[in-house]
Amino acid sequence: MTINYLLFHKKIILTSILVGVAGFMLGQSTFFNPVSSTLKLPKTSEAKLTNSPLQNETYYACPMHPEIISDSPGTCPVCGMDLVKHSHIHPQNNNASVYPAITISPAVVHNLGIRTAQAQRGVMQHNIETIGKITRIDLTARRIITPPFGGVISYIADKYDGDEVTEDELLFAMTSPALQEQQLQFQVLLKQDDSLGLSLIKSQLISAGLSTKQILKLQSGHPANFSVEVYAKEAGYIFSRRGEVGDLIPSGFTVFNIGSNYQVVEVTAEIFERQWNWVKVGQQANMVVRGLPGVSFSGKVVRVEPPVGYTTRSLEISLKFKTDHPGLSQSMFAHISIIGQSRHNILMVPRDTVIKTEKQDRVVLLKDNGQYQPVTVIAGEESGGMVEILSGLKNNDTVVSSGQFLIDSESNLQSAFQRMSINHHLGDEKGNR
Repeated sequence: MTINYLLFHKKIILTSILVGVAGFMLGQSTFFNPVSSTLKLPKTSEAKLTNSPLQNETYYACPMHPEIISDSPGTCPVCGMDLVKHSHIHPQNNNASVYPAITISPAVVHNLGIRTAQAQRGVMQHNIETIGKITRIDLTARRIITPPFGGVISYIADKYDGDEVTEDELLFAMTSPALQEQQLQFQVLLKQDDSLGLSLIKSQLISAGLSTKQILKLQSGHPANFSVEVYAKEAGYIFSRRGEVGDLIPSGFTVFNIGSNYQVVEVTAEIFERQWNWVKVGQQANMVVRGLPGVSFSGKVVRVEPPVGYTTRSLEISLKFKTDHPGLSQSMFAHISIIGQSRHNILMVPRDTVIKTEKQDRVVLLKDNGQYQPVTVIAGEESGGMVEILSGLKNNDTVVSSGQFLIDSESNLQSAFQRMSINHHLGDEKGNR
């Protein structure tokens, strides 16, 4: 009796296990392929999805379960929600770089504060921004005035220590027997119509200091007795004066030592190695100090050190700024903006319009039909708040400058849903085969 009882219960247990396994398998097949039993799938082929050009297709999908897709209205078999109508675009060759275009109503555009800008060709200024340090302040800036060659002083201004001089004021004039001989030779070659000799002697006269106006007078037959005139390059006051008319002086002799009503501020800064070709001696620069808000100082680049730092891979440059502002002191840090060389006919967009990612750069293009579509671009140099566009846009294209991240995110979401639907269609068709 005990044995029969145990056999009876064993049969019951085995039967229950078999019924449970069968029910589980039936439930799995219904859960993982609910659409095949309730909804009619769109009729598409693998060749159509992968090799055909862009085509529009209307379909219905569940907003909570995007894998539930039908070609006719209905309800979702999982959650019971109504299927939402969509217009599906199959990307050609399944290219992930093609982002769907987004349609936004004018009210939403206004609420999101979407603003646009145009891609324009223009001049790109190479402005180099860097940080510098004030290394020296010369409180008694002076300019030493020397003759261009050794000779005799033929004229000297009636100015003495403490007297003021103005910009472009004639300070003194120089002559020499060699200079007189060169002028006579120039007139002789002019009569002989020796173009090669004239070119050579003319360059020598210009190097000596004769002005173009004086050379034209020599060509007109003026006596060959011109002196080289030396003018003040800026206003100031005479700190010292040496020499009188008729004195014979060498080329390095200091005739005037002119002081200025300003101090010279020397700044040392560093630029990146790639910016080396953008900076030349004599370029204009602006300096701003944080402790002096609203005050800007203008100066020039006076030195560019050629060696590149081995550890920092940077170049050291020196700049000079003339100012009488008392707020500057040595060792202060300053923001330096160097105005570099310009490039012309460059296609540019504002920096805010470019969406930078790890793999690519994108902008949101406003199409002629009013839709917004992210497009991939190749960005070049940046300067002055503008970015050079090497490819991806045309002149006068309209791009989004505010709100572009929301539009780009929405396009990426739609692109992901489309890839999911494509994979779902392909998987169902392979299963049906």
